[in-house]
Amino acid sequence: MNKFMTIEDALAGVKDGMTLMIGGFLGNGTPHLLVDALVRSGVKNLTLICNDTAFPETGVGRLVANRQVSKLYTSHIGTNPCSGEQLNAGELTIEFCPQGSLAERVRAGGNGLGGVLTPTGVGTTVAEGKELVTVGGRTFLLELPLRADLALVRASVADRSGNLLYRGTSANFNPLMATAADRVVAEVGEVVEEIAPESVGTPGIFVDGMVVGEGVSRCPRATIRVRMSAHDAHYGGELVDGARMLQLFGDVATELLIRHDGDEGLFAGYDRVEFLAPVHAGDYIEASGEIVRVGNSSRGMVFEARKVIAPRPDVSDSAADALDAPVVVCRASGTCVVPKKCQRIWKN
Repeated sequence: MNKFMTIEDALAGVKDGMTLMIGGFLGNGTPHLLVDALVRSGVKNLTLICNDTAFPETGVGRLVANRQVSKLYTSHIGTNPCSGEQLNAGELTIEFCPQGSLAERVRAGGNGLGGVLTPTGVGTTVAEGKELVTVGGRTFLLELPLRADLALVRASVADRSGNLLYRGTSANFNPLMATAADRVVAEVGEVVEEIAPESVGTPGIFVDGMVVGEGVSRCPRATIRVRMSAHDAHYGGELVDGARMLQLFGDVATELLIRHDGDEGLFAGYDRVEFLAPVHAGDYIEASGEIVRVGNSSRGMVFEARKVIAPRPDVSDSAADALDAPVVVCRASGTCVVPKKCQRIWKN
């Protein structure tokens, strides 16, 4: 299932009065493109569940400053004066919750639990109107679970199945919120073919849609397969010059640029080349690449060449084997350039 979508499609169902969870800590780990789109949409009377209200000009703080939020579940508002002003004016209702308790309430919502018992807040204003439970002679506060209509999260990396990986402090509230909403949209910073299972922070089954963040390509990988001929061999033993692999990468780069920009562009140069295994005449080489970084006119790319079929002259002149495990013969990375005036598809 293709989970990639435009920002407009991702937020198409958002309407006045909905409950949203948005990840992040003071704007760090926040899906800024999605928040910016919400600000532009003018949707209002939102109930917002978030760790904090960031700053007036940053992250979820923009929604508060734009008076699009009517109720907040949060741990603090001290960095955003708009939150306090609206609270004092009676324009904004805030339920304050200690940060750890807030995280556990979201976790409880995501796991279908009836709530969480915590000693934090007992005997303070946090406990007002809440149920107290005694267990083993200790008094606990019953904090009820939190869920949302929509969760907007920011992930560092996603694969094409929708699995998400979080780096650094982006792993704050994002993984929890991705389990506690009826619909989940992730803004992602990098797209790879596959994430190792042990590195997955949110399994793809939780993710309904993904939006590619700034600076990341939206185009798929490009792959070509070529048989090395006797004309490609320049050394004894039918050995093929390594420059032939770089020539293949150049062809892959051209296809990527055409798909991405509608223009062949220019190959500026390689910053890394690794020759890992010999290539001989008769070998079938599969060369692939993808765009991993996008600037105003620059396109950062990574490439890999694999041997997938090898001749078997020991059997006969025409014998060959399809390899069960392809052999990586070369890897490289480099930069291409497409002048702004030549870009017909991608827009910065």
